[in-house]
Amino acid sequence: MNKKKKVWKTPAAMAVGRSKEDDTRLVLIEIAKGRHPAMRQLDKLFEILEDQLDKIDEIENPKVQLELLGWFLSTDGILSKAEEEDEFYDLYADACAFFIETAADFEDKQFLMDLVHDLAVRHTGEDGRSAVFLSLNEFLPMSNALEMANSVLETVQSQDLENVEDVLEALRDMADGLNAPVIYEKASFLLDPDRSNETIIDVANAYYLAGDLETTKRFLSEVIDPGNKDEEEFLDLSVACAHKEGDMDKATKLAETLYEKFPKEFHLARVSQIVLPARAEVLLDEHEKYRLGDNINEDYIDLLISIEKPDRLKAYIDRFEEDLAGLAAETLERFAERLESINQKEIADRLREWMVEEPEDVDLDEEE
Repeated sequence: MNKKKKVWKTPAAMAVGRSKEDDTRLVLIEIAKGRHPAMRQLDKLFEILEDQLDKIDEIENPKVQLELLGWFLSTDGILSKAEEEDEFYDLYADACAFFIETAADFEDKQFLMDLVHDLAVRHTGEDGRSAVFLSLNEFLPMSNALEMANSVLETVQSQDLENVEDVLEALRDMADGLNAPVIYEKASFLLDPDRSNETIIDVANAYYLAGDLETTKRFLSEVIDPGNKDEEEFLDLSVACAHKEGDMDKATKLAETLYEKFPKEFHLARVSQIVLPARAEVLLDEHEKYRLGDNINEDYIDLLISIEKPDRLKAYIDRFEEDLAGLAAETLERFAERLESINQKEIADRLREWMVEEPEDVDLDEEE
């Protein structure tokens, strides 16, 4: 009996016959599964991922690109090791934009549905792939997107997934982007079967954004003794409902209550636009006197621009003009652009006079 010849599976032997796409796929799978040698070297891992994204960009077949981008996004579990605002987040944002742009021109919608379904069901809970879930309507017809989202919901309900909370968050992102409150409701109450006030208000807001006022009010009626942040959100949505219904007396009372309990510039802006002009002036005077303190307040400037109070803004700038130099140049430019949009070029020019550009970094090596 002849013995079989042994074949040693060396890395070199395994690489024979592999395409560049196969190499990229293998690297991404190893990272996604946490087995890549560079997993403990974030700098090295970033370089590897950046290189793989460049290689995907060079591929001409969009189906292969999308499949590899799916694997790329599946590596986002490494974000748990990265710092906030890390360059990794920009890399995944680029990958999501790449995926969405490529998918928008791709005709095989079933392939896309299967690909995104897999991304959702294998969600790590990190933010690397969330932009894809939020942007389904940019590359899938509504009917396909809803079908796919419902299939994810069915998967959650029929299988015992270890990452069920992450999958439900993915589903909420999908429903949010699609403005589909029924799916949002189902996912939310699966996440929170005890139906906390926070979740009820969140679901009510989804229906409000979809234009379903009656269902919004029905959910708001379920809120019992809201406290702190829940009360703020509850009152804010209640004001919006009353205003949308045209019940201005109720909207005004609720808006004043909201501002009194939570005296933020955002709430002051809303109440100032609802109450009579004389009452609005009183509220603004009191806010400046008792709420703002002795330093310039960027949110208050935003408010005055939003409600178009140029005279009051001029007076406020007069009072804190020297503080303008301490504001970031991009902030002043944003104010100036908004002012120009409401025909207040004089104030815009005045703000620009205080813009201080950041000094450029000096390369000492070049000077030497």
